[in-house]
Amino acid sequence: MAKFFQRPNLKPFLYLGSLLLLWLLVPPVVKLTTKSTFDEFHAPLWEASIKVKDLSHYWGHISDSKNTLIEKGRDFQRVISDANVQISRQDELLSRLKYLRELKSEINVLEKSIGLSGKNVFLPIISRITLRKISGWHQNLYVNKGKESNIVGGLGVIFQDGLAGRVESSRVGFAEIQLVTNQSFRIVAHLKGDNRPITFCGNGVLPGGQGYGIISDVPQDIVVSTNSPLEVVTSSLGGKFPRGIHIGYVYELESSIDGLFKTGRVLLPSKLNEIEEVTILLKK
Repeated sequence: MAKFFQRPNLKPFLYLGSLLLLWLLVPPVVKLTTKSTFDEFHAPLWEASIKVKDLSHYWGHISDSKNTLIEKGRDFQRVISDANVQISRQDELLSRLKYLRELKSEINVLEKSIGLSGKNVFLPIISRITLRKISGWHQNLYVNKGKESNIVGGLGVIFQDGLAGRVESSRVGFAEIQLVTNQSFRIVAHLKGDNRPITFCGNGVLPGGQGYGIISDVPQDIVVSTNSPLEVVTSSLGGKFPRGIHIGYVYELESSIDGLFKTGRVLLPSKLNEIEEVTILLKK
């Protein structure tokens, strides 16, 4: 029995190819015009879609419950109220800003007048006292920080009441502190409120445990009385201490042997013998 095969219908492909060929033969101007016309035809549809979106958003708000609308109104009023508060505080904030700038200017003037640097040039290292060696000639302490903390000889040492001394030597695990009462201790100092340098030397301990020192090179115009003692403070000239650290008080001055300057006894803080913790000033 003979089999019959149906030929495929090629007419649609022939028509499609003819259309493509005709489109390729169409001049570019006509193509641009056609594209523009096509876009203009779709433009109303695009606009309509946006309007539909806006309309759905509008009906969404209309369909909100009464409580939701009230809550949204409250939130809006809070925002408006906060904005009004911030606007009303504008003058107050500007006034505070001006005040802070004036304070900063005054601080700069004070720092310059007392020779204080605005930057902290020392790194404080807190150390605990581990051993005391106190005798008639030498007063030394040992602390639990040493070379591992970059501590070297000559660094300044202070405590809660003022000047404590300086580092005499340093080893791994400990450092030896020469107390301010030690007779080998000598630094440049100032009388508080006077920029002229004087010399301070440790001089041991008085009967009863009161540490003291001697100041020299005091100008002849300096006057002191027992009712109004003068405070002796550190100087930054040596580079080991910041200026203004308390050393002690002088209650009496007398002329030196050459008569050019004055000397006097300085009474040191009473808690100097009770130190349990010191701060070593490491230069940055």
